[in-house]
Amino acid sequence: MTEIKIIKHTTPKHLAETYCKIGDIEGKPITLLIPSDLAQYRFGLLADILKLIITLNSNCNIKIIKLDFTSSELDKFYEQEFSYPIISLLWNTAEFVDKDGENIKSLLREKQNEFFIKMNSYEKFKGNKHIWVNTDHLSKSKGLIRLFENSNGFNDDEKKIANTVKKILAKNILTFKKQNLNEVEDILEDIGAIVYELTKNTFEWGRTDSNSVEIPSSVRGAYLRFHINKKEKITEEYKGTPIATFFNHKSIEREYLNHLKQVYYLEILVFDSGVGFIDKFHQKNEIDDLSIIKKCLIKNQTSSTSNLKSKKGIGLDRILRILDKKGFLKISTDKYSVYRDLIKDNYEPVKKDNLKDLVIENWNQDGFENQIKAQGSYISILYPFKN
Repeated sequence: MTEIKIIKHTTPKHLAETYCKIGDIEGKPITLLIPSDLAQYRFGLLADILKLIITLNSNCNIKIIKLDFTSSELDKFYEQEFSYPIISLLWNTAEFVDKDGENIKSLLREKQNEFFIKMNSYEKFKGNKHIWVNTDHLSKSKGLIRLFENSNGFNDDEKKIANTVKKILAKNILTFKKQNLNEVEDILEDIGAIVYELTKNTFEWGRTDSNSVEIPSSVRGAYLRFHINKKEKITEEYKGTPIATFFNHKSIEREYLNHLKQVYYLEILVFDSGVGFIDKFHQKNEIDDLSIIKKCLIKNQTSSTSNLKSKKGIGLDRILRILDKKGFLKISTDKYSVYRDLIKDNYEPVKKDNLKDLVIENWNQDGFENQIKAQGSYISILYPFKN
């Protein structure tokens, strides 16, 4: 059986190299080895881990999840943001063993339930982070986050969702200096709106395929993590990527660095394990793949038959407006990883017949398309805080 290993000191580069191997092992049974924790979290790392495992599960057959540690380290494992969504995704289809090969599914069931209760109670996670995960293939009482959804559908109450997100940010995530909370009050409003819009989109887009058939193993979620990095370190770590270019902007130096040359920023990730933007919205003889992604970024260009009462199709356009002149957006879906640096390319409204005017750029230096089509969609946002 082929082994794929996520290492403790994993990096975006290592995950990309592992991802490229999927084409060589397509259809083969897989043992997936997972560490108890990661040495360091970077912007985009959780998105890359989930993209790798969700795509691997779609293209191959993950038979065994081997937690590469002893059961005494399960508490540490469940302090990691990757633990719950990975175990939930594979709960009905894989065998779960520890490093000695002992079946530990009964132990994981207890930890999964504890984690689910924690997400629903808004209890503080270890570290400056929070995650919510909906699991569609479990019962609604054990799979859905009640802030966002219930048996009737999406809880279309932006005020309630945004206020809850604001409270979690203030109480559990942005705890660096209490006086800073007064300075970021407007930012809290922005972030609450972002989470509302993007989780609404996963409800509309992420649960079913292009024929509206439910995805067999489906996880959808939102994740917030506060980062502090020295500019010199982060530009070195992301050398050769659009993130390094973003942090080298003069406005970052002027407005966002503190006296220690550190930058404070929030990472926002919203993900789903669905078919992705291209398959979901593709229509024969219509437009090319990149234009489909662009259409998703234009106001009133998506539709829904769900229970939503609010204006549909404004989500991603609204995100661009919120991030204008200060933020960074990355979208990974299908064979594409694209981004928008809103400091370099400010927000401008674009009409559907002028898609060429909407700026999205290629994350990869070797062309727009990746070799391997990803399962799911991963929207990552970088929101910096002024000094």
